[in-house]
Amino acid sequence: MATRHKQIGTKQTPEKNKGTYLTQENWEVMKPFVHFAFKAITVIGATMFAIIKLIPKTIEHKPEEHKSGRVIKI
Repeated sequence: MATRHKQIGTKQTPEKNKGTYLTQENWEVMKPFVHFAFKAITVIGATMFAIIKLIPKTIEHKPEEHKSGRVIKI
């Protein structure tokens, strides 16, 4: 019995898809993932904005001219 040896990498690709990766079929497959990623980034951004907004602002120090001249001795 004769055995046939296949060579790896000799598959012929159609000319219409050769060299191009952006096709309508690819977009149809990736569309749900793109929408999910956009919504996830929006949620993460809104959460970060809310957290940063909750951080209290620093208390402003009084200028030197408003301090009283009294000295407290203990």
